Amino acid sequence: LTYKISDQRGPNKGDAIVKFQTFVNFVFALAASLLLAACGGGGPQLNPNQGGPISAAPENGTFYAGQPATITLSGGRKPYAITSSEPGILPVPPIVDANSFEVVPNNPGVVDIGLAPDALPVRTVIVSIRDVTGIIVSINIKVAQNFLTGYRLAFIATTCPAPAAASATAAITPCAGNDTAVRLNATQNGSLHGNETFRLEVVRGQFAFYTPNSSTGIISNTYTTTSDHEGKITAVIRVPAGAPSQVAIVRVVHVATGASQEQVFVITGAAATGPLTLVAIPATFTFTGATSASECGTGSGDFFVFDGVPPYTAVSSSPGVQVTPSTSSAQPGRFTVAVGSGTSCPTAAPVIVTDSLGNRVTVTVTAVRGAAAAAPTPVTVAPDTITLACGTSGSVSVVGGTKPYSVSTSHPEVTATVSGNTLTISRDPGPDPAAAVYPATATVSVTDGNSAATVTVNFTGLVANNRCGP
Repeated sequence: LTYKISDQRGPNKGDAIVKFQTFVNFVFALAASLLLAACGGGGPQLNPNQGGPISAAPENGTFYAGQPATITLSGGRKPYAITSSEPGILPVPPIVDANSFEVVPNNPGVVDIGLAPDALPVRTVIVSIRDVTGIIVSINIKVAQNFLTGYRLAFIATTCPAPAAASATAAITPCAGNDTAVRLNATQNGSLHGNETFRLEVVRGQFAFYTPNSSTGIISNTYTTTSDHEGKITAVIRVPAGAPSQVAIVRVVHVATGASQEQVFVITGAAATGPLTLVAIPATFTFTGATSASECGTGSGDFFVFDGVPPYTAVSSSPGVQVTPSTSSAQPGRFTVAVGSGTSCPTAAPVIVTDSLGNRVTVTVTAVRGAAAAAPTPVTVAPDTITLACGTSGSVSVVGGTKPYSVSTSHPEVTATVSGNTLTISRDPGPDPAAAVYPATATVSVTDGNSAATVTVNFTGLVANNRCGP
């Protein structure tokens, strides 16, 4: 028998011709070659995940709450028993018969002690792995707080004067009468929110956001902007001159989702000069009734409070005067006073407004009855004399008095009607009876029941005895 063996490097390369004398020798040779092929030609193949000491990865990893993460295992003998030092923060499966498993951490409410102020807030959890032979290994996993949107607030530049004892590491804080730049980093799942819309809002404190433009700056309690490609938000905070030292709160809102977070900082106030003087505009209200016989004047109105430190509170000492809301966190503060109907008119009833530092201002509210209704003017006509020919009409205007008006005429051949403020007078066209005798003129009276006016009607083109022809 002849058997051809190739080293598999290509046709006719390294081929050898082996001749076997018997069929038995051929069988033994074929079995040996198959065994050699099964061993790969280089000895037995080992599974790196079995045997030897246990190892787990990551050994000092950081997982973000709410995000799936994987822990891989190798060595030892499966199955593995898994335990967590804080299962409420990092729950793990009790038994794993594989070389990896997935975990979903929860948000830690308590973080590690001693973290730097700007460090990622994490809670370190110990995960222990034991195989069936009793070998144990532990790894540390840091679980990071990961709310829908997280922020870091820092003041990076200011026009505030440096304190007398300033050092290279002194923190920048906003101060009265100056501008301070604030920067926030918006993160989610450990990644920054670049090119997204955010809104900054004043929650508490005597400050506002300054938005410069080409001509004049805009001062507002809210500021909407788009983060840069690094996920940073920058704004300018302006504190009015004379503001006292205070704790302030700013809210950052991720506009797309509505998620928000509040940050607290301290405003360094101006040198103490005594209590602040609050200003209310307007400081007095007077509501007047329609007539003296009716009830007191009623109505409502708004006033604003300036130069204090929000939140402002307002309270009325009179049951006839209501003030809403009871608290205003806006700057300036805004309140509404209202007086309802009643028989007792409040006189200079005080509404007391107080800011968060105890400074106060008083707004007074008065309700009075109205003056008596003026008597109507008498009825008058214009013109008060007209001339009519037979079969013609003329008009005059009626003013004054109180409608409706009524009219009367002294001449049997003269009629009059009134519509609105127009009085129309007509002379019958005739012919009149030959024996009739009429007056040379007519008088038309118009009245509202309290006063009256008259129109003298002259005639033209009449015949004998003031008749209309023939």
